[in-house]
Amino acid sequence: MGMVDHFEEIRKARRKSIKRTRCRFEKSLQSYQVFDLSVKGFSFLCEKKKCFFDKDLQLDNIVFLDAEGKKIIEASGTVVYAKTFDHANMKVGASFVKNKIVHSILGKIRAPRYVPTIPMDATIRNIEDIKEKKIKGFVADYTPSSTRLSFPDELPYDMELGDSVQLIIQSRGNILLDDTANIIRKKSDSTELILQFSKKFLDVPYIETISDAINDQKDTQDYLESLTQYEDVSGEFKALVADWRMYLLRLKQKLDADNIKNKYKEDHEQIYFLKGIESFVVKDMYTFIQKLNKITDNLGKPQSLLFKKYFRENMDPFLRVSPFVASVIDKDRGYAGNYEIIKQLFDDPYRGDTLFAKMINRLTLDLDAVTAHQDRINFLHNTIVSMYYKNKGPFSLFVLGSGPGEEILRFVDQTEFTPEKPVQAALLDMDAFALVDFKDQIQYLDVSHFELITLNRNLLNIIAGRDEDPIDTKFPLTYCAGMFDYFSQKICKRIIGYMMKHTQPGGVIIVTNVHKDCFSRAFMDYGGEWELILRDEEQMIDMVPEGLPYDIFTDEKRANIYVKIYMPHE
Repeated sequence: MGMVDHFEEIRKARRKSIKRTRCRFEKSLQSYQVFDLSVKGFSFLCEKKKCFFDKDLQLDNIVFLDAEGKKIIEASGTVVYAKTFDHANMKVGASFVKNKIVHSILGKIRAPRYVPTIPMDATIRNIEDIKEKKIKGFVADYTPSSTRLSFPDELPYDMELGDSVQLIIQSRGNILLDDTANIIRKKSDSTELILQFSKKFLDVPYIETISDAINDQKDTQDYLESLTQYEDVSGEFKALVADWRMYLLRLKQKLDADNIKNKYKEDHEQIYFLKGIESFVVKDMYTFIQKLNKITDNLGKPQSLLFKKYFRENMDPFLRVSPFVASVIDKDRGYAGNYEIIKQLFDDPYRGDTLFAKMINRLTLDLDAVTAHQDRINFLHNTIVSMYYKNKGPFSLFVLGSGPGEEILRFVDQTEFTPEKPVQAALLDMDAFALVDFKDQIQYLDVSHFELITLNRNLLNIIAGRDEDPIDTKFPLTYCAGMFDYFSQKICKRIIGYMMKHTQPGGVIIVTNVHKDCFSRAFMDYGGEWELILRDEEQMIDMVPEGLPYDIFTDEKRANIYVKIYMPHE
């Protein structure tokens, strides 16, 4: 038994328990904490949910990094095991390729020098002279057995290598070390000393615990003090948000209770239940939105930014449960109106992991700012169909900012084209994924006598002359539905000028914008961070080039403004 223990001690001694050393494989940016290391192998920790290291997996180009991120070892090896380490991590063991690591290389890994994350004060005193004044400095870095001290001023008396001093290191009233220490290195001007402790060691885990606690205390204080930024938010607005939160909390608690009871197991049962409460929940939500409009319509821009932040911090936990709202807030493709979000307008509105999530998703998809997009699709589809049947020969259209192209997919799906009346559609969008998605959808439809042109271009670069215009033809119908909501009056006018260049004599240009009177304007902005440039009829008319006839109208909800501009016949 004693012999086994002896060999176990030797084995442990040969394996070095490593702190603040990491490894990575191939050219991956992902790195892993090294647990221990020997000449024959090593182990590292990996998150359970991200651990893909199976036994016998070959690890090429293993790079070990020290505490400062410097490369210290390169090797290759093979995974020997992967087993559970704790609740969050797996421990993966690997052996090195034979003769790849030797003791001399392993010796490069030394105890890292720790840089304090909190102030660590130090005082030294000459041991030989008790009356000698104490000199104050601070810890620049340290190991368990040594420290480098910096002093604001030059030391008042000469100190030589090998001299002993009395050293005290403390932080925020906590004495971390009280020991004699020897000077093993000093800077030429004596403003820095490296000291080796005589009898004691710095307790690194204890220091890190204190550091974490102090930093967390500061973070907590800062987090709570950040509430003072909301002192200028009006009491009326805070009261509205508080009442709204309470309402949503009550609704969530009730629906979560029904969830836990597992009353409605099937989707159709859940939807039947939710439809039964929709009417009064929608009415209550609309009352809150109406109050939100009343307060926010009169806010200046600096004020509105603060009010938005306050609203989002309080309401985000309730609204984000909706898959649709989460997509709008997160803006995975960089902006709220991307094609993936627009596609959700036509998906099942009762999406979500819980009854509450399904209800919030349904409510938001029923708002007029959202249904305005659906109404645009219907309007555009009806316009395309009408113009196609009125046209006696081939028909073509040019779409700027095409997105998912739902109206064109519907047109192709519901219309039978003939050799006498073929159709050509040119779609321009800066998002290549939107165009690829459109192609994926249209491949399942009958595209006989239908020609598709997709143009992955940034329209702003084209109208600014930075990119060459990819189109050299004219179309009877050119439209842009959605982009104007994000651009200034000046840019929108230039876009219309570009559309005129590509519209045939007697052709039609269509542009749309969300109306200033849109009921859910503030809710979409404050709650979903879907910021639009809203316009009224006067602003839309201002975009129409002088002398061109036009029609302007809104939908029934006054959520959309549509402008049809008619190009003159030659």
